[in-house]
Amino acid sequence: MKPIRSTGEVIVRLAHNLSALLLAAATALVFFQVVTRFVLGDAAGWSEVLARGLIVWSTLLAAAAGFRLGAMIPIDFLRSLLPASLQIWVIRLVTLLTLVFLAILVWQGWAMTLRVQAQRVAMLGTSMSLFYAAIPVGAMAAIAGVILHHLDQERQQP
Repeated sequence: MKPIRSTGEVIVRLAHNLSALLLAAATALVFFQVVTRFVLGDAAGWSEVLARGLIVWSTLLAAAAGFRLGAMIPIDFLRSLLPASLQIWVIRLVTLLTLVFLAILVWQGWAMTLRVQAQRVAMLGTSMSLFYAAIPVGAMAAIAGVILHHLDQERQQP
């Protein structure tokens, strides 16, 4: 159990830190866009497109930390209405449904990434698949966060 936990923690921490770095880069690009548009009078269109892609990546990677910390919308009210013996089963069901959803995101996100390989991002000239790859990568990182949070919840149950 320890190697899974530590590997999962590394994945979540890496996703979280990379998300913060990408968000900082997107912020710098947006600032650059404003300067080129309003100070220099000649907007650098590529920076807006790249910033948008970085924000998408940042958001999907941050989901891993959100799940790990239990910061996603909880159903505590519904669970609190149940007797203690059934509460763990609600937690297990929610975890299972979340994992199924994330697995579908990985599967379909990968299919979409492959489908758009030949398309090019306007202003950047790179493959559109670089942006779409955020879906399966973010979902895989989120799976680690869901499992780790679930293990914590299982341990806390009486």
